[in-house]
Amino acid sequence: MAYQAKLKGGQTVVLENQGDQTVIRVSSGGQRQSSSATTGAWKESPTLFQTDDGAVVEVHTGDGSVYFQLGQGQLHSLDQAPPLEGARHLELEDVADGTGQSEMKPMTPMKPLKPMQPM
Repeated sequence: MAYQAKLKGGQTVVLENQGDQTVIRVSSGGQRQSSSATTGAWKESPTLFQTDDGAVVEVHTGDGSVYFQLGQGQLHSLDQAPPLEGARHLELEDVADGTGQSEMKPMTPMKPLKPMQPM
């Protein structure tokens, strides 16, 4: 299952659990950035908070919560829960797995080259 939310500034965040990997994709203005980290399987849907300087993602795993901070085009893993006073909880909507991945189509294969002419 994947989840999506809009941040202020028009950024879209997609959170997805692929096995023991947490994948976070951020898109804005046609540009996309993706990062993943080994967190283990999710026990429940993640939590997203809008902060003054970006957003904080809380992923709920069997070993407790794992936190990531999004801000200024960067994604950071946090060692502990950040202060969330004044942060706004954002609702996540369920979306299809793979949402936000690049929609680039594979290139067509090259045609064979003609043999070289003798000299």
